Amino acid sequence: MTEPSLRAAVIASLASTLSHAVALGDEVAARIVHEAIGRLLGLPVAPEG
Repeated sequence: MTEPSLRAAVIASLASTLSHAVALGDEVAARIVHEAIGRLLGLPVAPEG
């Protein structure tokens, strides 16, 4: 298991990347980063579509 502080740092970095993707209108990147954040948080992955 990863230390919470390391996981929090990765999630914060991904959140920043998600914000940039949304600001640029890059839906594909936003979806990928959103899914990665969800997996790090242990959330179930929603089916696509």
